[in-house]
Amino acid sequence: MLEDTEWLLEFAIFTDLLCHMSNSNAKMQGKNQFIDDNRAHLKTFKLKLNLFAGQLAMNDLSHVPKLKSISSVNEEKLKNYDASLKKLHFEFQLRFQCHSSRIGYFYYAFQYKLRISEVRFAA
Repeated sequence: MLEDTEWLLEFAIFTDLLCHMSNSNAKMQGKNQFIDDNRAHLKTFKLKLNLFAGQLAMNDLSHVPKLKSISSVNEEKLKNYDASLKKLHFEFQLRFQCHSSRIGYFYYAFQYKLRISEVRFAA
């Protein structure tokens, strides 16, 4: 199995990506995290996916150290990984799309103006 370079390349990119996902997940579950903090972490991770895809398209392996350690990486494989990262970014957009509108209520809560005449108290 360790002699199969195809498998090693797939495993290396997977572990690099999983490491980045794990770091983002740890930040989101940390102490004193508010909903707007989690929104920022999620947005940051999506931006990182675009960054990684762009770097792989330009043969830059600076953010994927395990993949970089394998000497048999070719440009065609990097283009495949670039496409896969773009698909993953699209899936993140799709999965968290419904949450972004709901989070907006919390994120922009202090930007709404409320008149006292609109406030009604239950008796």
